[in-house]
Amino acid sequence: MTARQAIARAAFARLARHPALQGTRPVLAGTFPLELDVAASDLDIICEVRNPARFADRLARAFGHRPGFRLWLRNVDGLPTVVARFPEAGLPVEIFAQGRPAHAQRAVRHLRAEARLIKLHGEPLRRCVRARKTQGVKTEPAFASCLGLAGDPYLALLDLYRASDAALRLLSVQDHARRSRHRTRAHPRAADP
Repeated sequence: MTARQAIARAAFARLARHPALQGTRPVLAGTFPLELDVAASDLDIICEVRNPARFADRLARAFGHRPGFRLWLRNVDGLPTVVARFPEAGLPVEIFAQGRPAHAQRAVRHLRAEARLIKLHGEPLRRCVRARKTQGVKTEPAFASCLGLAGDPYLALLDLYRASDAALRLLSVQDHARRSRHRTRAHPRAADP
């Protein structure tokens, strides 16, 4: 675990105990639990709320004074949803809350699929995803790119969430980094004027 990952875990633990998140059963999703975080990674906290408008008010009262605080109420997957962004311990935080259990929300289902994929494909997949993320690619599109998945990467990851381990093993990791290095070595002066 890196120092940044330790800071992220401590920040999540503090926020999970914060009175504003009381009763929301927060789950840490995204790159930190997978140890795929890069410099731009944020803490993705998924919450279950009964009353999104009331929860939005609680978040605004608790964190609205922080620099860069932003809050939205929108409809996602047909459900009223609260999205809040603010800093915690030097890290950007995004809280995403809907009226369904966190384990049934897309971000947590993506996380579980991604964790299974890393368990089955190991370091080659981890290296490929991290390389794509350092290029600015979001997590789900990075997994889709590394596994050669076509179509909407967010829907593809939801399909993989339901797939068996045997089906997941059939996927092969596309080693973009190795191919790029090979092209560079084969044509070292190609970029010269």
